[in-house]
Amino acid sequence: MRFIALAIGVAVTMGVGEMVGEAFGEVVEPWWNNAVYYRMLVDSFKDGDGDGLGDLIGATKQVSYVRAVGADAVILSALSARSTDCTQPGTVDFSQIDSRYGNMDMLTNFLNKAHKLELQVVITLQFEAISIASEWFKLSAERKSGYEDIIHWKEAKQGEMATDTGMEWTWSKERKAYYRVKNNEALLNLCSENTAAALSEVQCNWLKSGIDGVMLKIPYTEDFNCSIKMNRILYADALACARSANLKTPVIISETTVELASGIYGVDGANGVICNTLTAPTKPTAPDLAVAIHAATLYSPQDTAVTWQTSTSGGTRIMSRYGSDMIDAINMLALILPGSAVIQQGDELGAADTLLEWTTNSNCWPLVGKGSFAPFPWDDTPGGGFTSGQPWLPLAPNYRYANAKTEFANDLSHVGVVRVAAAMRKSPANGPHTEIKRLGGAIAVLKWGGAGSLLLLINLSHEQTDVQLSKIPGLPPTMTVAVSSGGSTFSNGFHVTKDRGARLGPGEAVLLAGPPRHCSGPGPVDKIANKLSEGWQKINKYFSTI
Repeated sequence: MRFIALAIGVAVTMGVGEMVGEAFGEVVEPWWNNAVYYRMLVDSFKDGDGDGLGDLIGATKQVSYVRAVGADAVILSALSARSTDCTQPGTVDFSQIDSRYGNMDMLTNFLNKAHKLELQVVITLQFEAISIASEWFKLSAERKSGYEDIIHWKEAKQGEMATDTGMEWTWSKERKAYYRVKNNEALLNLCSENTAAALSEVQCNWLKSGIDGVMLKIPYTEDFNCSIKMNRILYADALACARSANLKTPVIISETTVELASGIYGVDGANGVICNTLTAPTKPTAPDLAVAIHAATLYSPQDTAVTWQTSTSGGTRIMSRYGSDMIDAINMLALILPGSAVIQQGDELGAADTLLEWTTNSNCWPLVGKGSFAPFPWDDTPGGGFTSGQPWLPLAPNYRYANAKTEFANDLSHVGVVRVAAAMRKSPANGPHTEIKRLGGAIAVLKWGGAGSLLLLINLSHEQTDVQLSKIPGLPPTMTVAVSSGGSTFSNGFHVTKDRGARLGPGEAVLLAGPPRHCSGPGPVDKIANKLSEGWQKINKYFSTI
């Protein structure tokens, strides 16, 4: 077990699913415990056939970019076949790839190239609803055995559901009953054993395709306990599928809150849980962020890696959420905190959300457009290098300068910061212990216990802040700037001394590297132990005289 020393004085044992090498007895962590994931929205990554929608051909062509950014794995968005009729939206077949993205041969080509680049591939499985045009829905409406309760039905006479507020129901002429709907899609019955069996089979089929894991997206609404149970079943069945098919142990990530995750997972450790601490809708203060990070590590289940993401899928990007000043700070924080990190597509560029009002394309696409789904800008040409046709959504307003070509040519760009921070987390300076401390309006994250030490400083206030490094016990006398946020007064290679401290502007972030933390002399634990020993000696002396 590794221990994370928290600045508030609480030591948290982080279960990391460690495995002991039989040959040499060394401790080897699963790759997912410290992975950098790049979350790719296939629809908006790269269009390979010119129809305006991203696809597997384009993703295969450009997947080397993901490795160049510094990622170890890529999380693909859901590829399951969806309805081409927008009056009956939703998934029509969870096991098949939507033809607008490609086919299984194209996925195999993507996997082969990704694996040659030493990238692990995780695919998103979103199990919440299904199209009324799907075979599953039709069989359920016909009350076919094994499918009769796979949809959330409610038996009632037509017109009797008007008083059932808070839920949306639609009448089925075929079944003569109501089914529950969301966004015109039929909701799955997560309490049904038939649903669990069907979804487990879908999951196993995807694992057998050659992917390295799955990200499960299951809703936590009224059927809370059923959602927890469903996640547990899918987790166990994924491991069972891998064993029976002689596959390597897959990573299983749950996109839920860490408070809920403790009820989902077993004891095997092949899992991670998405954490939304860094995705709050408004910029947090230093105290609030420090407490939120502590809470995330405290709530994280044993044998589960906390996975910090820069933005939520379908939510707002860092640029649109906090402004340009905080882009590098959030990216660096996700990459330096213990556990795994998810870089949301476009956050490494500082790309903004698009303006949906600019949309001119009225085709029926697999997904409903959102601002953060803006096509990825590869260059500053009119189409951003994304497609040779008309993109399914408008490009982000700032794509002319926030694009891959422009930023890769500048070491001081947002991409440059991400690449250095991703490299530093793999360096010997990134130790196994983490200490988080609030210093005025700034937050400090110290990684220590390795061949060196790393210190991340972020000013979260709206004013200039003087960070007193002398308040961090055992900090090396001098540390060197490894990377800093755009516009920072601290250039790479600059030396920062403990006595002088650091003056940071609003949103400014600096990552420092230095020699090992100096921990000589009695530390807090030693002092407490000594006080307890002295107390027992006094008590024993007292009782010995009676």
